[in-house]
Amino acid sequence: MSAAAKSREHHVSCLEPIADVSGDEQLQFEIDGQLKGVSLKITSLTKSLVSALPTHVIDLIEIASFVYAIDASISRGGLRDQAMGAKWHRRFLVTMPVRALSLWNRTEIKQELEETVMFLSGDRFEFIFTQLKDKPLNRERYFDFGDEGSWVPDTVMLFSGGLDSFAGALEEIVERENKVALISHFSSTKIKPIQDSLQKAMAQKLGSQKLKHFQTKVQLKAGTNKEGTHRTRSFLFASLAAAIAAAFDQDRISFYENGIVSLNLPPVGNVLGTRATRTTHPQTLTRFSSLFSRIFGTPLRVDNPFFWRTKKEVVEKIFHLGMADQIAHTRSCADVHNQTRQHVHCGRCSQCIDRRFAIMAAGLQKHDPEEAYRVDLMTGTRTSVQDKEVALSYVRNALGYDVMSPHQLERHFPEVLSAIKYLDESPDVALMRLSDLLKRHGAGVIKIMKDIKSTSHPDDFPSDSLPSMFGELQQEQVTILFGIASSENVKIMPLEPLQLVFDGKRKTLTINEMVELRGAAYQLLSVLAEKHLEAAGQGLNLLDYPAIPALSLRKKLGLSSEEAVRQNVKRARNRLAKKFLSAGLNSEHGKILVENLPWHGYRLNPEQTRVFMRSKV
Repeated sequence: MSAAAKSREHHVSCLEPIADVSGDEQLQFEIDGQLKGVSLKITSLTKSLVSALPTHVIDLIEIASFVYAIDASISRGGLRDQAMGAKWHRRFLVTMPVRALSLWNRTEIKQELEETVMFLSGDRFEFIFTQLKDKPLNRERYFDFGDEGSWVPDTVMLFSGGLDSFAGALEEIVERENKVALISHFSSTKIKPIQDSLQKAMAQKLGSQKLKHFQTKVQLKAGTNKEGTHRTRSFLFASLAAAIAAAFDQDRISFYENGIVSLNLPPVGNVLGTRATRTTHPQTLTRFSSLFSRIFGTPLRVDNPFFWRTKKEVVEKIFHLGMADQIAHTRSCADVHNQTRQHVHCGRCSQCIDRRFAIMAAGLQKHDPEEAYRVDLMTGTRTSVQDKEVALSYVRNALGYDVMSPHQLERHFPEVLSAIKYLDESPDVALMRLSDLLKRHGAGVIKIMKDIKSTSHPDDFPSDSLPSMFGELQQEQVTILFGIASSENVKIMPLEPLQLVFDGKRKTLTINEMVELRGAAYQLLSVLAEKHLEAAGQGLNLLDYPAIPALSLRKKLGLSSEEAVRQNVKRARNRLAKKFLSAGLNSEHGKILVENLPWHGYRLNPEQTRVFMRSKV
């Protein structure tokens, strides 16, 4: 495979801060000749604390805000874009004025800043720092000062308004008897009231002096938000927390996020792995710790106390600490903009599915009413292909985790290796603990599915509901998808890719020198192979290999309709399954050789295939 797809290059010129009409500090920048902007306001810090902040802390806030806005200002192309392999990775050449120029120009700090942002975003950020014009810093533009007082926290933590951060705050206050500074960032007006409500509920029950809420409004200006992944949001979030920790002379900030989310293993086999966010990944937090320690000149640890817990265990913590009545007031949904008073959760995104399974596994459904979900986990119908696959893949992975040994976990999800290196454990112990964490998660999901199956009849559920879709076939495929076969009469397919050799003259396809195909199945796979080789030639990441839309595939195969394409694919899969079985291999491997990407079309499974052309097709 050749070099990786070339990143698109964008030139960014950051302007000196100005105040907008509302008095909020507005950071403007020009990118590719277009003017963009972001404004921010931080609440509750006292004037005396803010006055004592070094200027490089203000620089950090501005840098993080600029990075967040720049990341949002250029689209990656979207899942519908067939050139997404080239458009996903971007390169930003950023010129930025700062106050503490000598600090930011230190080689080790600039390099670590660029590497941290690159790990989070998948993009190259190259910074050229310049000296900000010498003029008085009006700190009131950034801060709404709180009342002077002597309150000092024991813990500084990020507070999103979700289940995990709410449970983390309770644990800090109730079990560890700490005073807690809750650091929140919001851009949507729908999130702020949720954070306020949870803070007030804790203050009323646990005591107002046990916690204090520090909120930051970060608002992208009109025309700036062109990319919804916002992968650098956590850098902004962590930088704001680091600034407040510095104000209180604290040496630690905490993200509270369960380990399943932190690992963020690919939930769907055909979802692009590079699109998995890395907000609380162990490597991310280690990088934050090192970068902030260099910037502040003193150790500053960024950690995640919930890394070894499942979502179910997080929810149970809320119950045991006596505030299960607030579960309904927390928010987990990714689709914030379409929330309504009746449906505060969409029920379709992976966050909603994860939340609902955890609530059910903990037996706390009465604290999380099903009517709050637009699509109910079990009885709701999932009409789009994408929604169906998100739900199905969540359960498939859980089943896989339950039967996977540590060695099989490492082989099937090599992504865990990038986490093991940054955990405070030996590699063997860390791998065992990760396997146990995933098994506990899987067991909770499996119990729910088994309980539903044992207490209900299949006809009780709509045809496009999760229980209906996830039948015996899918459960059998789980062991195949994860390379774990139980039958002694079936050879376990190696995790190494299959070798597909196309002979254009003989019109034959040979797979691992054991399976031979001709006719319509050969024609279909050869067309898909051309696209596969094209992607390989562009140096794309395997998971970025594009699919061929059904309409295009219809024309290439000379078929009458898109339905004919679907039937053609189905027949090819069945034929592959029979051929694999005859060769003493597992038939299900043949069925998953051709992937269907929702909304995109069909492709050869890039992780399981290597294509060779013996002669021109």
